[in-house]
Amino acid sequence: MSGIRITYSGLVSLSFGLAKIIVGLFFVTIITRLLLVEEFGTWALISGLFVYGMILAPMFSFWATRETARKINSGKTSVLAEGLFSVAGMGIYILAVILVSPQTDVDHNVLIFAVLLIPAMYIHKILSSINLGWKPHTVSLSNFCADLAKIPLVLIFLYYLDMGVVGVIIAFFIGYVINNIALLWYGREKVKNKIKKEFIQKWLKISWLPLYPQIAPLFARSDIVIFTVITGSVIGLAYYSASLIIAGIVGFAGAFSIGVYGKLLGEEKKNYLGHSITLQTYFMILFAGLSIIFAEYGLFVLNPIYQIASLIVIILTIRIFFQTLNTLFSNILTGIEDVDTKIESKFKDYIKSKLFVVPTIQLIQTISYVCLLSFVLIISSDTSTQLELVVWWVLLAVCVEIPLTIFLLKLIRKSVEINIEKIRIGKYLVVAIIVFGTTFMFLDQNEISNSWFFHPDQLHGVNGLIEFLPPLLFFVILSSISYFIITGIIDSKIRDLFRSIIHEVKKTK
Repeated sequence: MSGIRITYSGLVSLSFGLAKIIVGLFFVTIITRLLLVEEFGTWALISGLFVYGMILAPMFSFWATRETARKINSGKTSVLAEGLFSVAGMGIYILAVILVSPQTDVDHNVLIFAVLLIPAMYIHKILSSINLGWKPHTVSLSNFCADLAKIPLVLIFLYYLDMGVVGVIIAFFIGYVINNIALLWYGREKVKNKIKKEFIQKWLKISWLPLYPQIAPLFARSDIVIFTVITGSVIGLAYYSASLIIAGIVGFAGAFSIGVYGKLLGEEKKNYLGHSITLQTYFMILFAGLSIIFAEYGLFVLNPIYQIASLIVIILTIRIFFQTLNTLFSNILTGIEDVDTKIESKFKDYIKSKLFVVPTIQLIQTISYVCLLSFVLIISSDTSTQLELVVWWVLLAVCVEIPLTIFLLKLIRKSVEINIEKIRIGKYLVVAIIVFGTTFMFLDQNEISNSWFFHPDQLHGVNGLIEFLPPLLFFVILSSISYFIITGIIDSKIRDLFRSIIHEVKKTK
């Protein structure tokens, strides 16, 4: 029987996720306002190249969550193995840099220096995976602490020392060290066991199984490299990354269902799945409304030079909405699969299992996406601006994401009895349209939309933010509270959620 409490883990993770949004936005605002557009684009390219360096990480982290949830003591062995294989990850990352950097206008040395982050990211991956099968909410807590620590670091390295992208890399490295120490502390019970070579032999023998699902993300994240190589510039990446910061708020709603995967691995009951999908969608709708309505204002906070990318934020919000659903659906499908618990399972059994079928579906999607993107960029790069190319980029991403959502949902319904509460979700959507539609109408009448807001003199620096943020935050908080109140009045499930929150708060006193 799993000891994971879905609602508790979800509420704690979501709470720290909300705090992380605030801290994270403050952190990235410092970066986007102190880095030049070209420098911010370089950081975006580095982030895209990390996917190659991290391709080997799931060889052990994949099993860490599943075995921890099933009370198999392999924690210390998995940490050791992950650390050793991070060296190979560093080599793969450097090879990717060597192949990509000659096609771009970025500093080769800066890209190489970023290899410093690879081993820290490998250790973070394995420790997070162990905690996800043990105490899922601690992952959000440690991430929040690390983000908080990175704020003074990035101020020192960027504002006082003017180190540019190198300063960002160092700040992230120290942040990962802090994060890993916290995760190690929370998961210390699971890494006190002995190192056993039998575990490593088993993991290496079927290493193709956790590595195969990485092919799809590898293709998907290659869009950043493809865009850079075809256009020869990182300017478009800067607009894309700034927009992704605002639109990415939707993804934080996935924290509500962070415990679903571990709980599915640890017990046979599945009657809570419909409830988890409904509540995660509830928060996704809220965050999507905030991202769309405040797209232009959020970009201004980051840096007014990115304001013209508000359309990209809106389209990306739709994409991330469905991406977040797809992550939950994939976790459900792989979580209910038990082929790896059967000693008699052979290669053909794994091939037929959801551990192989789900990533195969995702691979087909991402190959289609990359091929379409490459074709569109090749025929449009000479006649379109960087901004127009990014718009085409994100539109294609949405077009391939929605069919995957539909397919995965159908697969879930075939695999497990689940109640998708369409009427409830529909009510949340209607309330969001009313609330955020009303907010949008009032925004134009408020001082935050005065002409100074768009003045080019505000491009670099922080002048005006002190006056701008209070009215903006007022509307953000007002619209969010209105959404909570109205949905709480019309829907019993939301009232039950609020009671659960109050109950958990009282228990902690």
